[in-house]
Amino acid sequence: MAYKFETNATEFDIIFKITDIKKRFFPHVGITAREGISVMYRLTGTQNWCNIDFFFKKPRETIDMSCYVDEGENYEILIYVPIIARISQLEIEVPEGSHISKITTPPNKTMVVVGGPTSYGIGCTSVKNMFSNILERKYDAEVSHVTYNEKNYLESVLDYYNNDYPLIADVGIIELDQFRQNESAVEEILPQLISIMKQRCKYLIGWYAIPESKVFKKIIANNTIKDYVYNNEIQIIDLSYIYDEEHRDMCAYNDYFINDTGNIIIYKQLDKTLRRLPQWNI
Repeated sequence: MAYKFETNATEFDIIFKITDIKKRFFPHVGITAREGISVMYRLTGTQNWCNIDFFFKKPRETIDMSCYVDEGENYEILIYVPIIARISQLEIEVPEGSHISKITTPPNKTMVVVGGPTSYGIGCTSVKNMFSNILERKYDAEVSHVTYNEKNYLESVLDYYNNDYPLIADVGIIELDQFRQNESAVEEILPQLISIMKQRCKYLIGWYAIPESKVFKKIIANNTIKDYVYNNEIQIIDLSYIYDEEHRDMCAYNDYFINDTGNIIIYKQLDKTLRRLPQWNI
């Protein structure tokens, strides 16, 4: 989850409180993704977001913007909160005479990302490095997440689409399978999920990254959805090369977790596909 606001303050304070911190061992998740915040900025009217810093120790931080912006210049702030903890307090204070406003303008583009541990952000050092959040910044899109840190996540995704009020979006991005998921979940659930999401999304993109030791899972997934691919109801991206000898050391911790570099590769491949959509070419 992310929060945005606009201001012209030369400095501002962030007051925050993180609760429900998971006590399990997460060596493959960065400290700010576990229990801190990541702060970025951009000048109002510009495209690119730049990093400011990460914070997790103190409940109040003063951000000096004098080295980033000119006095009185308007800029936007983006704050990412943890994925495996809860933020129970988030307040912003600016000096007297400065203006501040929450950014509420609805974006022109919408996406929904569904999937398991990788789509959830497990493996990233910071929430800002999740492929979905990079897409959100790149396209100025509203990205919603239906993601679960579970082995058989497709079951939970289908439950959401059957029992809640499913999101409507321009693009749906599906993590089709992963190393530990039961093959029966893919065979039984994936066709149902694609059919439901086709009613809620204009375009569907599916991706997977399966190591060579589990290559049979790619065969099962491809056979399960081949009719949808043939009918152009979903586009498929095979990112399994993330685990090959050339990329593995840079992109993955092991067969289970894809790191920041791997997330950037996922983003770049999704970006190429999105650019082929008429209204998404930027």
